Amino acid sequence: MSDNLNNFLVDLASDPARMAAFLSDPSGVLNQSPLSEGERAAVLTRDGGPIRSALGVPPGMSALPNGAMAKRPPTSKPKSATKKKSGGKSKTRRKQ
Repeated sequence: MSDNLNNFLVDLASDPARMAAFLSDPSGVLNQSPLSEGERAAVLTRDGGPIRSALGVPPGMSALPNGAMAKRPPTSKPKSATKKKSGGKSKTRRKQ
């Protein structure tokens, strides 16, 4: 597995300022990195297949160690629809 690419991706995902810089100038950020031309090309595709290949991960395999589970980002729940009465109190229907 490519340590340079792995470290680059982890740094990118964990540093909001670095991610913002990458999104505004991907080639500039990549050119300042220690990645090989092939690794840079894979990152520029923004496609998991070429990136996994550059990481040395076989097709269909996870890049995570055995037993590790990726954490999903929290999802925001839609706010329930409530009707407001005059006076600012919410009105909800009770199930009978």
